[in-house]
Amino acid sequence: MLRFFCLVSLAVLVSESTLAQSQSDPTPEQCRALLQTSLVQFYLPHSIDREFGGYHEELDQAGSFKPGSKFLTLQARQLWFFSTLALHGIETEASIVAANTGYEFLREHFLDREHGGYFLKTQLDGTSLDTHKHVYPNAFVIYGLVEYHRATGRTEPLEQAMELFDVLEAKAYDRSQGGYREYFHADWRPVTDTTQPGIVGTVGTKTYNSHLHLLEAFAQLYRETKSELVGRRIGELITINTTTVKNPWLPCNLDGWNEDWTMIRTDRNLRASYGHDVECSWLVLDAAEALGRPSATLRSWAEAICGYSLKHGYDQEHGGFYYSGPLGKASDDQKKEWWTQSEALVAMLTMYRLTGKKKYADAFRRTFQFVSDHHIHPDGGWRATLNAAGVELNGSRSSMWQGAYHNGRALLMCEKLLRESNE
Repeated sequence: MLRFFCLVSLAVLVSESTLAQSQSDPTPEQCRALLQTSLVQFYLPHSIDREFGGYHEELDQAGSFKPGSKFLTLQARQLWFFSTLALHGIETEASIVAANTGYEFLREHFLDREHGGYFLKTQLDGTSLDTHKHVYPNAFVIYGLVEYHRATGRTEPLEQAMELFDVLEAKAYDRSQGGYREYFHADWRPVTDTTQPGIVGTVGTKTYNSHLHLLEAFAQLYRETKSELVGRRIGELITINTTTVKNPWLPCNLDGWNEDWTMIRTDRNLRASYGHDVECSWLVLDAAEALGRPSATLRSWAEAICGYSLKHGYDQEHGGFYYSGPLGKASDDQKKEWWTQSEALVAMLTMYRLTGKKKYADAFRRTFQFVSDHHIHPDGGWRATLNAAGVELNGSRSSMWQGAYHNGRALLMCEKLLRESNE
């Protein structure tokens, strides 16, 4: 068991100067404190659109949330976050109010009642702005609806999550090649114009990214429904994420694939994404657990994919993980993203619990310290992008892609994992 020694009081530990000098391990209390100060107090209630419903996504120059268009991915992720807060008894009343407004806005303005599924984007007041469909944000709708069901005890959100799974099964599932086609018009005709910009990946391709988040959402749906078909799709997605999208020569995954799962051989695609790979490690283990499969059967795979990221994408000097790198070589894109560090925290702690190897505990500890020292903004939120040493490169603290899903989940999960380790 990992032993966590609190050498000084929490108030001193959370100070930047002491964290830089202390050799103590992170504590559950630190995780909860960072969650409260950097995310709960930042997003709740300030990001709620009290006029039209749903959530504001970006900040103005003064650091306040400003009205703007609404993107399905962010809206669904924030629904998940506020539902999770309520489920954990964190600001329960305010969190339920926040979750309610997100749920109602999704159902009223994003849902396509004619063809099924959820549109990509609306204007501030909910008027449709982009009626395309993509499996990536629709996966997060399932994720958010399941959590909202858990937080409220209402049966309708779970039924609606299952309805969306059925729509994806009918419209997006590829029965000849496996996996899911990704990008569609409103009536579920596939988008085929390759001159159009993609949402996740290039038009006409299948992506590791989308199939990873389908796995994540289906695992939670299966836990609540025990649907035999959902379970079968999880099994297939475990295969896709551990085998199909794997680089044939190295233990890392590639993002872009043709619809028949042949590799896209471009320089842009032949790269490792360290954040996605460490995220994949723990999401696959979690999905296997949902199915009742022993984690030991995946240990060697998980060690290989995490070991690659530790070898090529981990910053031995400052702690934390870089963004991406060429295959088999050290990273040449050494910026540090908030979401990469968030997923690395969960993955490294999960891998320590699975293997007992010190290198994972060390990587967790030093990544947590890097986050505490550099990513946390004094006025709330997480700095999106830093250089290797922790200097800010991107002043964003919230955007259509950056809410409280990666980092909020990481802090809650690490708190839980640390408490279990201390028992």
